[in-house]
Amino acid sequence: MGYEINMDFYKDWIDHLRKGLKEAGYTPVEDPEEVSIQYFNFLRRLIPVRPRKVYIAKEFMCPSELQLGLDLIINNIEQGVDLGPYLSKKIADLDYDDDLLNDWGVHHLHLGTNLESNGFVKRTGPVLFARFDEQNAYLINVWSHGNWTNQEMIRIIHNNWPGSIERYRLKDVTGLNYSVTDRDIKLARKAHSMLLIEPEPGVFYAPPGMGLTSAGTGIEVIRVSDYYADLMTTYEDVIRDNIAELIEMVKAEGGNSGEKLSFVLKIKDRKIFAYEVNYDFSVELGEL
Repeated sequence: MGYEINMDFYKDWIDHLRKGLKEAGYTPVEDPEEVSIQYFNFLRRLIPVRPRKVYIAKEFMCPSELQLGLDLIINNIEQGVDLGPYLSKKIADLDYDDDLLNDWGVHHLHLGTNLESNGFVKRTGPVLFARFDEQNAYLINVWSHGNWTNQEMIRIIHNNWPGSIERYRLKDVTGLNYSVTDRDIKLARKAHSMLLIEPEPGVFYAPPGMGLTSAGTGIEVIRVSDYYADLMTTYEDVIRDNIAELIEMVKAEGGNSGEKLSFVLKIKDRKIFAYEVNYDFSVELGEL
């Protein structure tokens, strides 16, 4: 028997992302692809809430008047407290591209100690520059606000935790035609391009934040967005390729399936399901 199968998992996925943005207080655009980019751009600018081990660079220096704010951040990192209040207020702008984060994978956090009515700590002139992965926080230094292209960040990461950016090291590159200045990096980002970094003679890194697209969006944002778009297509193929087994599963439960089946994507507790609306059964497809 042939079956008519109706499903559009990509649409369902975009609806899920759109709902998430709305629940966070944002108004997403209509274009499905742009919704996905907005969502993952927003998500990337956040620091996932989980306890982390804190590493402090040997070059690290913090002004004494900001030490209490730094201590609070360190404690929050170690305890797994949300660091959102310390981030830039531009987190409220869905279309804002954080060039420092997109290019080098570095966050900047304000060191205020008082939480204001807008949900952010009081802004400070000097800010903490730090890099995060799933288990660790690497505190680079405290510098004045605006040090977005200071190559000393990469030098400090390389000198203290080279393993954390090893995947970006270009071992086949032996030299550049000219020395890259901080101003060169600023101009490159403005032009939505990227430059290699040479933290010490003969050592070269590609951007450890993956870099920027020609539109200024983070390459990592586009990569993740495309990954899930492809995954939705794969999930549809899984349903089509296994439809006979799914029908037998329905019959085994005493159901009587017809020739038309309609599947929608459902997400619960980070698990992804295909739910058949006519015969009320679900198939687990994977996890987020």
